[in-house]
Parts: sequence; C-alpha cells; structure tokens
Amino acid sequence: MAQTSIITGQYVCLHQEAATVVQRFLAWLIDYVIITVGGTIFALATSGMVYLSEDIAIIWILLMTLIIMAYPLYMEIFNNGQTVGKSVMSIRVMCLDGSKPSKTASMLRWLLYLIDIFMGMGLFFVVFSKNCQRVGDLAAGTTVVKVKREKRPFVLSDYQFTKVGYLPSYPEVTKLNMRQVSVIENVLYTNNDQMREAYIDQLALKVEDALGVLRKANVTKEQFLRTVYNDFQYYALEAV
Repeated sequence: MAQTSIITGQYVCLHQEAATVVQRFLAWLIDYVIITVGGTIFALATSGMVYLSEDIAIIWILLMTLIIMAYPLYMEIFNNGQTVGKSVMSIRVMCLDGSKPSKTASMLRWLLYLIDIFMGMGLFFVVFSKNCQRVGDLAAGTTVVKVKREKRPFVLSDYQFTKVGYLPSYPEVTKLNMRQVSVIENVLYTNNDQMREAYIDQLALKVEDALGVLRKANVTKEQFLRTVYNDFQYYALEAV
C-alpha cells in the first residue's frame, strides 16, 4: 500500500495513503467522459456560430477548447483539490506540506498535464517517484492522496470564535499564516486512529515554539490547538 509523507508547515510528518494508479486512472476516465459529453452538447447547442464567419468560428472553437481543457484546473481550485472524477474515487490533490494547493501550484500542475498524458511520463513517475507524483505534481509540490470518508471526530470547538463575548487566549496567533492554520485544522480533523494523538503531540509542541507561548498545565494539547485555531479565526474576523 503506497504511502506519501506530508511535511507540514510546522515540520510534522503526516503519512497519507497515496492514491493508486487505478484510482487516478478511473478518476481521469470519469472526467474525460464528463468533458466529452459536456463538450459535445455545448458544441451542438452553439453550432450556429460557425456560419457567422471563418474567423469567428476559429476564435469560438479555440475559446471553447480552452474552457473545456481547463475543467480540471478550475475544479481543483474551487472544489478543494477535486474534480468530479476525483470526488467519486475519494481522492484529492494536496500539497506536500498538507495544505490546499495554491492557484499557482494548480496552474503549474495543469500546464504540465499534456506532458504527463501524451508523453507517457505521468504513469512512470507516479509508480516510481517517492510520493507517487506525476511530472506536474513534482513541479507544483503536490501529490494525490486518498480521502477517508469516515465521520470527522468533532466540529472545531463548535466555532467558538463566532460567539459574542469570545475572548482570545493567545494574541500571538497573528504570527501564523493561513497555510499553518490549515495544517492545524487538518491535524485536528484527522480520524481517530492510533496516529492522531502522536500528530497532535508533535504539532502542539511546534506551535508553542512558533508562538513563543507555554500551554497551561491543565490544558490538553488538543484543547491548546483548538484554542489557537479559534483565536486565529477570531483575529482574522476582526481584521475584516
């Protein structure tokens, strides 16, 4: 069973199960069917455009081709790293630090898609690279991992930061960035397996060091991370 090591922004190593070649191929096949059917329907619905003039027809065809080809790009950007095919196969794109890929990373990954598909290099690199990455993944610093469907262990403090009268405990959280907070959220949402406690222990120590604070003796490491998360969101809302 292939594993990929996710090194978070706090230098905590999370081991995610990498998507298999079969899962990635089936996800691609589902997306290919969607693109083909959708493109055909749209082409038939707008076929009258070709009769306006040759230049308009060429521009229209190129524009529609670009929009259709960009389907994986905008789906992964606006749907948490998943196309329809990836969602069906329960896999998604993730950065090697555990965060959601940036638009730049998604764009780079998409631009190298032709090399992966038409030059046959994608399959080779997925099978033999350390983190099961195709060429686009290597360039963008991403990989594709399995998404567990189990119920999350809890809702983050029921979003305490939204409640009237909420008082933050750690003003130092403003030192963190969105990517680091995303890592905290991902660790807290990790399923209740034997590694979850170890992840929380490691991350809590790193966050204490990054913020220059000490966790109170009567506060568990999980409670500390949840408080840091809520405090960060509180200050983020204050800045809006």
